[in-house]
This record gives sequence, C-alpha cells and structure tokens, in this order.
Amino acid sequence: EYYSDLDPSEFEGEVQKLQGLPMSQRMLAMNLLFSRWAENDPKGSWERSQQMGFPEMFMARAGAVSGWAASNPEALAQEYSKDPNEFGMGPGGRGRGDTAAMIAGEWAKQNPEGALKWAQTLDEREAADAISGIFNELSQQDPQEALRMAATLNDNDRGDAYESIAESWAISDYAAADRWINSLSSEEQGKVRFAAIESLANASPSQAAQETTKLPAGEERDELVAEVSREWARQDAPSAFEWLTESGSDNAVEEGIGRVVGALAREDPERVLDYIDSRDAGEVRDNAVQGYVYGNRGAPPAETIRLAETISGEDDRQRAVTRVAYEWAREDPEATLQYLETTDAIGEDSRERISEMAERAAAGEEVGRGFRGPPGRR
Repeated sequence: EYYSDLDPSEFEGEVQKLQGLPMSQRMLAMNLLFSRWAENDPKGSWERSQQMGFPEMFMARAGAVSGWAASNPEALAQEYSKDPNEFGMGPGGRGRGDTAAMIAGEWAKQNPEGALKWAQTLDEREAADAISGIFNELSQQDPQEALRMAATLNDNDRGDAYESIAESWAISDYAAADRWINSLSSEEQGKVRFAAIESLANASPSQAAQETTKLPAGEERDELVAEVSREWARQDAPSAFEWLTESGSDNAVEEGIGRVVGALAREDPERVLDYIDSRDAGEVRDNAVQGYVYGNRGAPPAETIRLAETISGEDDRQRAVTRVAYEWAREDPEATLQYLETTDAIGEDSRERISEMAERAAAGEEVGRGFRGPPGRR
C-alpha cells in the first residue's frame, strides 16, 4: 500500500532506503517496489533492476517482470521475443524460462489464446515454461476451458499443459482432477498423476500419502513418497514417520527419513533413538542419525556427539560431529577442549576454529553459533 501511493519520481530514492533493512525484509520490499515501479515505468524499472547487485537483483528483476507482465503482458512479450537473454532472472541470461512463464501466465488472465500463440513461437525450453504458465493460470480459473485448449496442442505441448492443469486442479478440487486423470490413456496418466500428487502434497500431505498407492513402483514413486513424507512431517511428524517407515520402500525410506526424523526428534526424541537402535549400519541409519543430530538441538551434546560418531559415511560423519562440537563449545568449553584432543572425526581447520571458540567461551565471552546444517537432501 505504501508503494502504491508513491510518485514515480520517488522510486529511486526508495531503493536506497531499503539497504538498511534486514535481508529478508529487504528482499520482500525490493520485489514489491520494483513491481509497483514497473506498473508505471516498465522499462525504467527493468533497467534499474539490471543494475542491482547480488542477491538483490533476483528479487528486483522478478518484481520488475511481474509488474510489467501484470500491466501490459503483450508489450513485455514483444520485448522478450526481441532478445530473450536480456530477460533472464539471473546473470548471463539464465532463468529466461521463469520470465516466459510469468509473462504467459499474466497474459493468460486477459487473452489465453494470444498468450498460447506467443508461447509457441519460443524456443523449445522457454515454450514449455510459457505453456506451463498459461495452463497453470487458466486451470485456476476454468479447468474445463484449460482442457479444451490443451486438446488443440501437439503431443509434447499437450503433455506439458496436462501436467500444469493437474498441478493447479489438484489444489482446488482433487477429486475432480482425479476423475479427469482416470479418463486419460494409461500412457498419459503417468506424469500427470505424479504432478497432481506432488502438488497435493503441499496442501494436504496426508491425502497425498494415500494417493501414492496409485503410482507404479519405481524410482519416481520412491522420490515422491520421500517428498510427501517430508512435507507431512512439517505438520504431523509422528504420522509422517509411521507412514514412511511402514509403507515406504527401502529407497523411499533412505531418501526421506532424515528430514522426517529431524522433525520428530523435536517432539519425541526417544522414539527416534529407538528407531536408530533398531537399524543396521547403512544409509538409512546414517540419514536417521543425521536427522536427529540436526533436528534435536536441545539434546545433550556429549551424548549426541557420540551418536554422530557412529555415522558410517566419512564426510557425513565429519559434518555431523563438527556441528555438535560447535554447540558443545558454547555450552561446556572445557569438555569440548578435552574431546578435541582425542577425536580424529573433525578436520584440522574446524578443530582450530572450535578450539578458539571454546577458549573464548571459557574466558566468559559471548559466542554465536558457528555451524549450520544439515546437508540439502538430508
């Protein structure tokens, strides 16, 4: 609301004011400011966004494109077609597909046929992104109209469109989306159902968990089961843990257990420790231990570090032990210094930093957290 009342001449000054804000607030405000700026002066907003440094440039460019696309998508589409590389969200023209999808999605609100005609003029990758943007938007408004338009496309484009329709429709009316998917040929159903369930997981992971039984066994299903379990654990870690460990394949459990256990460890650490004790050495146990180490920051470091030492993978073990040692240095510096003299599970550089941190803590200095994890997929 604040930016909506600004005169266009004031936008540049507002950019400078944002530099004093915390990072998260600055990124959000940057996006809103450049979006509003683009509604009044699209080219000026875009040109200014290209002058921004890292990481502000990403939010500034996204804001400029969203504002321009919302106010005049056809004009932006024409500019994009002249030089797609200029409109990448990242450096070097990377992220062009994101821009194409945003333009096409906004244009679809006004003229979906025109947006589709433009999308089909783009290079293959950007065309797929643009088509996804169109049908994602159109299916939110009118799924049946989206299906009608999708039927006019060639096989490849129709497949992309169907996946976008499934993603949106699964959120608004999963039962209707499921009936439509059931009407497709067996060949068409595969990717479309995966897309629907993956999208449903963001809104109702417990329902998505039930729907995974409709998918054929294999690597893709295992990955989706792991993803659903991770989403579910954010809302209900005990249920997600029970479902994954009882219903998931070995590969699905290996992929998903780390994040699920990390969430459960904050609620029921004893249940997690019992599970870890029941597992033989291997990837599943390693991932569960890492989930416990990274998730249960309230556990006694002296105990947790011994558990972390049992991780069989050397790199994972070193990261986990190092993480706990940093925490331990803050809570009990003397014990940490003694531990550092006996362990070989911590690299020399980290050992020196932890030792320095522990010595400062022992001297009464306030020390902050020195390490944050976990590894991405864990």
